[in-house]
Amino acid sequence: MKVEFESDWLNTQIELLKTLRGYELVDVNKEIGCVDFATNENNDGRKLLRVMVDSSFNASTSDLKSVEKTLEILKGEEYNKAVMVAESFTQASKALIRKKKSLELVTQGSEHYSMTDLQDAIYSKTQELCETKCGKFPTSSDDCKGLWDGRYVCAVRRVSDDSDFHAERGWVSLLLSDFHNLIELESEIKG
Repeated sequence: MKVEFESDWLNTQIELLKTLRGYELVDVNKEIGCVDFATNENNDGRKLLRVMVDSSFNASTSDLKSVEKTLEILKGEEYNKAVMVAESFTQASKALIRKKKSLELVTQGSEHYSMTDLQDAIYSKTQELCETKCGKFPTSSDDCKGLWDGRYVCAVRRVSDDSDFHAERGWVSLLLSDFHNLIELESEIKG
């Protein structure tokens, strides 16, 4: 089963979290209005990624009921922690979440990725796309056929080089944009 999110922001966030933490799709819960992903992260046990969506898979608001249902899941033994991603959270849901250390919130503008996280995600996604497109990941820049006679002939190589430049300057927002560009290229390459 594959889920296509309609929001560019949401799609980028979920792909980034999947790349960094290894989340895999578990369930689409239409009753609550969410898409659930799970992972085993470091030795901390299993972690839930709950994405609040509307019927068209756009990011939606998380209300008190959805937070309470997520906390019920955390009381069981299946998950130790959870991350909830939503367009926004109601005041009542935020008040409840502040009391719980096992639940983390992500909304647009609240993302907090380190430079290293973004570079790792870009490297992983670039490696995956190179293997898909060319059959292997180059071991050096000379081994890559994406730059020919000073011109880029491969969009993946271009984004990879751009991200190196952005990282050298500490431009986190542009690294996030580079990752988004790789996701768009992935859609084109994998069709």
